Amino acid sequence: MSERERWIVYPLLFFALGAAIRDKLLQRIETKEIYCESLRIVDQQDPNRILAELSFRRANSTDPTQLADREGRLRLIDSDGREVCELNRNLTVQRLATKQLLVIDPSGVPMINALAEPVPGMMLGEADSSVSYRGVIYLNNRPMGIRLAPPVAPPKQAPSPAPSPPLPAS
Repeated sequence: MSERERWIVYPLLFFALGAAIRDKLLQRIETKEIYCESLRIVDQQDPNRILAELSFRRANSTDPTQLADREGRLRLIDSDGREVCELNRNLTVQRLATKQLLVIDPSGVPMINALAEPVPGMMLGEADSSVSYRGVIYLNNRPMGIRLAPPVAPPKQAPSPAPSPPLPAS
């Protein structure tokens, strides 16, 4: 091999070796797209323990001549191995905490909107007004008559007047 060939081949060789072990040294991979059939996140101490899974499953088919449909799903598993959340055609979750729930029709128009709406407080003098929130449900872009708000404390009753003293007998 001539010296000129070495100046071409050796840098390319070192570049290829560096690219091959880069993800091993940095312990991370950066890419624009990943194409795969299943993606699983496992526990570092126990690789058999799945923490999250992005995959597809075959839908149940009662007719053996029909090919089963496939549907995508995302599963999250808690530390005890129980499924916490599954997202497929339906969302299965025990508790949902969100700032807004929006249901839209196929064209993207909001049908149902449940959210916390700010309610301005009253200003007293020059003090800053406080803002509180109340739950509101909109159906077809119109507020429903039901407003979800924290219960209001009943007004304090004024003390009943003391009984008047008896009049002196004359």
